[in-house]
Order: sequence, then C-alpha cells, then structure tokens
Amino acid sequence: MHGFKILPQGAYPFLLLDEKLLVKQCRMDTYTASGPGGQKRNRTYSAVRIIHQETGLSAIAEESRSQTQNKQKALQRLKKIIALHIRAGPERTLQELNQDGQQLFLQEASVKINTRNPRYPLYCAVILDVVYRQDGKISEAAKQLGISTGKLNKFLSRDKDLLVAANRLREYFNHKPLKL
Repeated sequence: MHGFKILPQGAYPFLLLDEKLLVKQCRMDTYTASGPGGQKRNRTYSAVRIIHQETGLSAIAEESRSQTQNKQKALQRLKKIIALHIRAGPERTLQELNQDGQQLFLQEASVKINTRNPRYPLYCAVILDVVYRQDGKISEAAKQLGISTGKLNKFLSRDKDLLVAANRLREYFNHKPLKL
C-alpha cells in the first residue's frame, strides 16, 4: 500500500472549508484519556477523536483537560492528515496545481510558512500534489512551483510528517528517500 488516496479534486475541498462545515462532515467521539492530569482527567470525557466521514481519516487529541481545546487540536491535526494523505486525481490539471502553488508562495512571500500557519495544510497538499504529478521528482516539482529545489527540500525537511509523505510518494515512483 502506498499510503495515500486519490480523489478527483484532492484535499482542497476539505482544506478550504470553514471549520464549522468541516466538523459537519465528521463524526466526533469523546472518551476518557489516561495519563497525567489528576483525577479529573480520568473522570471526564475530554479526549476527542474526530473522523472525517468521506475520507475515513481520523485524528485524536487528548492532552488537554478541556474537551473544547482537544476538539480544536484534533481538527487541526485532521486537516494536516487530509493534506498528507489525499492526492488530486487527473481531473485536477498540473496547470491548476502550479497556479495554486505559485499563488500560495506569492501571497505568503513575506510570511514564514510554518506549522502554525492556518494555511499550512493547504501548502502541504499543493506541494505533495505537484510532487505526485512530477513522478516524485523534487527538482521538477520545484520548477513547477516556481521555487528553487533547495527551498522545496528545506520546506519538506522541516516537518517530519511532510517528509514522510513526500518519501512515500518518491517510493511509489521508485526514487530514493529524501534525507533530513
């Protein structure tokens, strides 16, 4: 198994949704979490598992004693998981992906793109889709995105999960994995 799913429009429809609408597409389970946090933690249903119905992907958060905070964290994690595991099908043209990627980099030129940026999952999805369309070749993907190979490598290597997803794509196309 290659670790990703192909959907006609990729992850974009889910990542661009307002959070309230995304939550409506999900099933949420609450449960008691084990571990540190005192007696209250083990008696309240503060841990959250959120499952996206359409993709079957899920995320959990249980580090806070607040169910609301855990729900927010699980939703953020779910967005990233969707970005890392859903690739755009052939319906989404390379030209569209290029435009998305170039617009993202131009719009955020003065902003450091890091994992806390709310648009970070969208960046991940665009980049991984372009890498997928370029048969796992990082230099070709960088050209398509209008950035240097070094900048793309640096972006991929800053996030372990993103690097693992990129390496899954590279493995799928029989390329050696990227290293940190």
